[in-house]
Amino acid sequence: SVNRDLKKEIKEAEKMLTQIDMTRIPSYQLGMEKGLEKGMEKGLEKGMEKGLEKGMERGQVTLLTRLLSYKFGTLSSMVMQRIDNARPEELATWGERVLSAKKLDEVFL
Repeated sequence: SVNRDLKKEIKEAEKMLTQIDMTRIPSYQLGMEKGLEKGMEKGLEKGMEKGLEKGMERGQVTLLTRLLSYKFGTLSSMVMQRIDNARPEELATWGERVLSAKKLDEVFL
């Protein structure tokens, strides 16, 4: 009978332990806040880096387009699409070639 009562109390204690609301424990709350803060900082940092990269790439596209238009006149939609789809390294190379190219095709060799 004592054994049965003890088992009953153990089951009741186990039940109570599984029903603890972790979010109400101060150390848990502090850990969650710090984790959330760190995650937000990292996310913001990565977002700013990506935004800066995209902005610089957009600037390269704009500059190359302006230089080509100034030197060779209106650009076809095919040329514009090629520029828009180019990698940053290609844009830089083409930008350098604008200086010496006699014809538009020479830029994209």
